[in-house]
Amino acid sequence: MTSMPDAAGDSLDLLAKAAGLPAVVTAVCHPCDQLSLAAAVAAHHAGLIEPLLVGPERKIRQVAAAGEIDLAGLVLIDVPHSHAAAEQAVSLARQAKAAAIMKGSLHTDELLAAVVSRDTGLRTERRISHVFVMRVSRYP
Repeated sequence: MTSMPDAAGDSLDLLAKAAGLPAVVTAVCHPCDQLSLAAAVAAHHAGLIEPLLVGPERKIRQVAAAGEIDLAGLVLIDVPHSHAAAEQAVSLARQAKAAAIMKGSLHTDELLAAVVSRDTGLRTERRISHVFVMRVSRYP
């Protein structure tokens, strides 16, 4: 029987490889819950990303205050709601002001609708894909 790869080890290997690379300017789309905001800030502190926090600034600051998350020195781009955050994140990528988009607390279909929009999205002649990675400690 073939054994499963060591997910924890694989994650650490990936982080070690990324550690030597420059931080990626990343449009963090609607980080309006503690989990997504804390993840973006942690990735920033690890040197992985330079986050552009795109969402309702007041809401992002409320979440940060509630979770004691320090936003000092980070760029916040104020938009009124999650649809606007998705559109703005895609616009930043189209303009090459962001090299990546990170999903926050909006629904995946909402973000991907902006990504694949025929008029304002990131469509090309190539197939598009996205990645969702989850490490489950109870699964070998």
